[in-house]
Amino acid sequence: MSSESIQVTLESVKKLIPFSSLSDAHVKDAMKRAQAVRVPSGKMVFKRGEITPKRYYLLQGSVDLCDAEFNITPISAGDPKSIHALDARSPHKVSAVTTTDAVLLTVDQKHLDLVLTWDQAGNYLVTDLSDDEEMAERDWMSCLLESSLFTQVPPANIQQLFVTFTPMSADKGELIIEQGEVGDLFYVIERGTAEVSRRTNSGEEVLAKLGPGNFFGEEALISDSTRNASVRMTQNGSLMYLEKEQFTKLLHEPVQQFVGNEELQKHLADGENIVLLDVRLETEYEHDHEDNTLNIPLSLLRDQVSKMDDGPTYAIIGEGGARSELAAYLLTEAGLNAVIVKD
Repeated sequence: MSSESIQVTLESVKKLIPFSSLSDAHVKDAMKRAQAVRVPSGKMVFKRGEITPKRYYLLQGSVDLCDAEFNITPISAGDPKSIHALDARSPHKVSAVTTTDAVLLTVDQKHLDLVLTWDQAGNYLVTDLSDDEEMAERDWMSCLLESSLFTQVPPANIQQLFVTFTPMSADKGELIIEQGEVGDLFYVIERGTAEVSRRTNSGEEVLAKLGPGNFFGEEALISDSTRNASVRMTQNGSLMYLEKEQFTKLLHEPVQQFVGNEELQKHLADGENIVLLDVRLETEYEHDHEDNTLNIPLSLLRDQVSKMDDGPTYAIIGEGGARSELAAYLLTEAGLNAVIVKD
């Protein structure tokens, strides 16, 4: 594959599934770990049974998909099927071979999964904190996706993260944290700007300027030390904060149950009361899903959970990734039995 730079527009990406369901800000986040590549005719893109860290979308040219029985499915750019990834399953159930010179968009699967989870879980923040429709498109949320600290937050804790943040207003010139004090809060700038400074022998030294999506205060919480710098607002704005206990709790992996596909099939054969649940978007589900499954997209699950039968075990299947883990948490929190199916 040739990795020469190829321009891909936001509008063209938003025609693809599941990007069409995302806000522009979240599409841009996902595209930071995406690349358009040229692939000559006759090249293998991926093999059946292979596990790849990427999703592949056909932007130009044509590809043949070959399954285990050597059935061929041709895909050409512009076909209705080309709005979906060539094969989003892992491991791949088909092989993909280019039949003409092609351009493929490769997208980091793990990062896209995280973007989808945050985008859908973000609806909870709008519901729980405000009726203001503008809250649905918060740049500060998108910025958090890029931080190494928050990629460590377990997916099942993302919903808790959104609803636990407390908003506060902050005026220009207001001192938010002071160097040397004991740390008890973690902050994210939602709106406005701030300045980080530190007292030195030669006076006050400005270390950094912060804006929406930047966070501070985590070092003192993690290390149980005092603040190593001061932060003062340089514009009127607003912050979101977590208390120390909340911050610590959200960084711990919750207890979740996993089951392999073979074990699941055994339970089904034994007649156990199991409901197969797929929490992907409806467009993803319609394109490729298992028979006899229930589809409730993650963004709708919290509204539906109170109506769900508490008798069966809900086995969450499909290539939902982090969304599956968050769904399992929501079901468990509601008192339902849930397991995550892993190949």
